[in-house]
Amino acid sequence: MSTQGQIITCKAAVAWEPNKPLVFEQVEVSPPKDGEVRIKILYTALCHTDLYTLSGKDPEGIFPVIFGHEAVGQVESIGNGVESVAIGDYVIPCFVPQCRECEFCKNPKTNMCQKIRICKKILNILLLQINFILINILIFILRGIVQITKIIFLI
Repeated sequence: MSTQGQIITCKAAVAWEPNKPLVFEQVEVSPPKDGEVRIKILYTALCHTDLYTLSGKDPEGIFPVIFGHEAVGQVESIGNGVESVAIGDYVIPCFVPQCRECEFCKNPKTNMCQKIRICKKILNILLLQINFILINILIFILRGIVQITKIIFLI
């Protein structure tokens, strides 16, 4: 029986507020809008991001929330304009949204959208780490040159 275009109900663990136990309850899920996909979650896990939000320390944490963005599921229904997946496909949802316009979104090798704030933070951290590594390599090379110079002058 197809549920395409219909509201469905499913069981979910809902966090209504920080630092409180999750409540298992029936929730209604609207049909997907244009460009959206509704997924039947088959397997999921709580990750550090979920626990951080549940702790109440995440300044971007909004309640109520259903955790489990690290999941595997099956496409249950699709909105108009969706061409990348079909009903019945197995998928892994992506936690980070995409603008589909920037250089990274158009690249099939990454999902780190340049326009989304969380990605900018992650990219900045990665660039800082790369710069730190490059600086350490440069220091290592310079120390080697200094050591070689000392040896040459001692001879």
